[in-house]
Amino acid sequence: METIINEPQKPTTKTQVATISSKDLFKDAGAGLENLAPEDLIVPQLKIAQPQSPMVNPHDAAYIEGVKVGDIVNNVTNEHYLGSEGITVVPVFYRRVFLEFVDRNLGGGLVAIHDNPSILSQTTRGEKGQDILEGGNYIQTTANHYVLVIKGEKTEPVMVAMFSTQLKKSRRWNSIMAGLRLTSENGKTFNPPSYSHLYRLSTIPQSNAKGDWYGWKVDLMGRVEDLKVYNEAKSFGNSISKEMQQSSEEKERDVIEAF
Repeated sequence: METIINEPQKPTTKTQVATISSKDLFKDAGAGLENLAPEDLIVPQLKIAQPQSPMVNPHDAAYIEGVKVGDIVNNVTNEHYLGSEGITVVPVFYRRVFLEFVDRNLGGGLVAIHDNPSILSQTTRGEKGQDILEGGNYIQTTANHYVLVIKGEKTEPVMVAMFSTQLKKSRRWNSIMAGLRLTSENGKTFNPPSYSHLYRLSTIPQSNAKGDWYGWKVDLMGRVEDLKVYNEAKSFGNSISKEMQQSSEEKERDVIEAF
């Protein structure tokens, strides 16, 4: 009969793992991203979580934990904000576009972006209020507001797209900005840049005969007092303007299709 002798186990020693300090990371700041240009990035879009949004359905793959109907959601980071409280933003650039979509019953999807409003003259109004082209595609008039979100001492560039029932909100916002007046040191009255003032973006419930949803609410808060924020907003606006001129449709498509 064979005798088995169990040898005593040697005590295990824990390997010390070296930690990485912020000092180490600072030395390598930007490494790996040297070749990134503005055209390699997309501007995040802020969306409102609607009653039928996949992001509020726990059984959907697009569900975002913690998001409730009416919340404001960043489509890139999934960061979300309570809609009733809203967020503080600085508007930096505005652009109205006319998006051509395939009807959802035929597969849906964005097929073209038009800058000229004359495209609407080629449409007829459908039963659902859509502007329909002769070939069956429809045009969605969209007001794109590029803004900086103020997050304490940090800012974040994003875009807010307003269409359908929200176009009225966009026109009101534009009217507020266009109506602002300041007096210069020599006594002349002028319209300040859009990024001179702060606004509160929040959401409110809306409804009509077609259903219920949440829409935007825009409130003027006051002047931008922080020079750093002002310069960041100005820089973001100039950057967007330049990019739109260089690659208008491709850049806008990236932003719109990101969600």
